[in-house]
This record gives sequence, structure tokens and C-alpha cells, in this order.
Amino acid sequence: MKSALNNVNSWVGGIVGLLKTVIVFFVFVNILYVTNVNPIGGIIELVDSFVNGGLAGLLALIVFASFLD
Repeated sequence: MKSALNNVNSWVGGIVGLLKTVIVFFVFVNILYVTNVNPIGGIIELVDSFVNGGLAGLLALIVFASFLD
């Protein structure tokens, strides 16, 4: 069971790493060229949705940020 969880953890870690790379790529592409993809605006909207939720939103943001580490 522990081996299966380690396997899933490594897959999820790889996917999260790939998503981080894609977001950074789109930020740089959006700086150089005008595109329809706005990653910075999407991140701002995500954080605003957590912050506007009051204390529950702040706690959810902290939990969400802990998963990104």
C-alpha cells in the first residue's frame, strides 16, 4: 500500500511540476506576444475568490498553497 501511495505521489508531483512550467511559459509568452491566454489574470481571480470568502476562504487558500509545496 505504501508503494502505491508513493507511486501516486510521484505522478501527482510530476503533473504539478509540469503545470508550473506551463504557467511560467504562458506568462513569458504573454509578455512577449499578445495572446488570448491570460495566466496572471486567472491567478488573480483565483486568489480573489479565496480572499473574498472571508475566514473560510483564507483557510482554503492556506490549504491550497500547502499542496503546492
